[in-house]
Amino acid sequence: MSGPRWRLRRHLGAERRRLGMGAMAMVARALVLVLLPWPLKYLVNIVLFGASPPHWLMHLLPWATADRLLLLNLLSGAMLVLGVADSVFDYIGNRLFLEAGQRVVFSVRQQLFGHLARLPPAFHRTRRGGELMTRLNEDVGRVRDLVTVVGTALLPQLLTLIGIVGAMLAVDWRYALLATAILPPLLFVSRHWSLLLRRQLRSLRLQDGELWAMAQEVLTVLPLVQACAREPHELGRFVRRAARSLRSGMETSRTQSQFAPLINLLIGLGAAVVAWYGARRVIAGTLTPGDLMLFLAYLRGMVTPARQIAKAAPTLGRASVALERIRELFGERAAIADAPDARAPEQCRGDLEFRDVQFGYAPGVPTLVDLSFAIQPGRKVALVGPSGAGKSTIASLAVRFADPDAGAVLLDGQDIRTLPLGYLRRNVALMLQDAPLLHGTVWENIAYGRPGADRAAAIRAAVAAGVDPIIRALPGGYDQPVAERGATLSGGQRQCIAIARITLAEARVVILDEPSSSLDAATEQGVAAALARLTATRATLVIAHRLATIRDADLILVLERGRIVQRGNHAALLREGGLYARLLQAQERTLVAAE
Repeated sequence: MSGPRWRLRRHLGAERRRLGMGAMAMVARALVLVLLPWPLKYLVNIVLFGASPPHWLMHLLPWATADRLLLLNLLSGAMLVLGVADSVFDYIGNRLFLEAGQRVVFSVRQQLFGHLARLPPAFHRTRRGGELMTRLNEDVGRVRDLVTVVGTALLPQLLTLIGIVGAMLAVDWRYALLATAILPPLLFVSRHWSLLLRRQLRSLRLQDGELWAMAQEVLTVLPLVQACAREPHELGRFVRRAARSLRSGMETSRTQSQFAPLINLLIGLGAAVVAWYGARRVIAGTLTPGDLMLFLAYLRGMVTPARQIAKAAPTLGRASVALERIRELFGERAAIADAPDARAPEQCRGDLEFRDVQFGYAPGVPTLVDLSFAIQPGRKVALVGPSGAGKSTIASLAVRFADPDAGAVLLDGQDIRTLPLGYLRRNVALMLQDAPLLHGTVWENIAYGRPGADRAAAIRAAVAAGVDPIIRALPGGYDQPVAERGATLSGGQRQCIAIARITLAEARVVILDEPSSSLDAATEQGVAAALARLTATRATLVIAHRLATIRDADLILVLERGRIVQRGNHAALLREGGLYARLLQAQERTLVAAE
């Protein structure tokens, strides 16, 4: 397990102060909206029609009830104060919920990014980067919409609706029942359309995710697309996927466009019936004009929440689908994690051993079989063999990108599954063949190898690695900007930066995936000396593609179909013949043919 199960309420709980104060502001606003029509009722009944003031008003304002103009001014002022209070509480509640929504999004996005960063490379190889970016950006953004809509629309509107219904029942329960008879069909229609809309939005999000994943994939390998003159083909693929997304969007839009008119129709019918019934009651003398105005105002007050809830349905549908997609990612669990009792030793000597290791990426399909070897500090072990023999898999097991199905990988005699991942990866450094770099400067990419390292430390590491002249030859030297994945640098320059980074890391075990494979002859000569200094006191595992580069290895392991079929130094393996000799001869023939 990579961590506790994800719960949105944990992120909401961290913002409970803002959410609580926002909710209090919205409760106060709902109370204000319920009170807002009452001054109008007394203005119509007392000021316009001369009715007697209620007893509580005569006791509260005896000096004002005798003067209709003064009472008009007071009632108008009360309406103004309530209007201002409505605006103030609305502003406070909206601001608090918006701020809480932004903070919740920040928290969710931070946790999701951290979770994705902990998932093993095997997971990311099966997922398209564009889809993950869509979930990290757009889907997490929907969480903000959820908090905002619930806090600024649904909560105040529902509270207002409850307050209005209660006030209407207190004034005239028969009239209130007629006025509220519209609510059940409104709720039924809202629920039905919301469920339909959610299904359509789920399909739309799936289509959009596939569309942008495909677009990012094509843009990532754009040089290949252009070199093969496949731009029309990729445009056709994009158009076909975009058309599927368009169809899903059009279907969703039709559902949304049907929803609002149906709600408005029900509201219009209810308003007509309530107005007709109330007018007859006024004519019959069983209802005052002020009460009719109060009920009509409340009816309008009921309509507004109903419409706001209807408008919120698409947003809630999108947020619901987004939460499902976020939960799906959090449901992915990294098979590699720290053991509960993992303890970091005080120091690392650098003895690395593979003991009877077996491993397969798929059940019943072994990649490594009964693999055993050891490396001590100051010794270099090279792995050679045809493609697919398991060389890179061994490197992955050494840094716990995966765990063996059987056997064990040991560091200083201790199973690495019992060590903290941070300790292991600080002391076992891996330099990949393509030497990936991050956006930033050259020195920042070198310093990435050791937390807290500064520019001076990065330069010292480059000097020690023997790559300082190559880096200083760049237009910006150590401050040269590096594009994403080092696209603006040559393969050799990327390798030099990666070597300096490994040097700075000061790990006790170094795994090199053919570190000189991208260097020209002149550069390779200088780097070879730096690598010799780097590996002099460290255990070194080299994945070799060019066999000429590992002639000085203390031990060469020849792999075939996941098994060690030969072992020995260069001279011994040549005398023995077999696969190693055939691989070396094939490479020499290739070099002669190329010349």
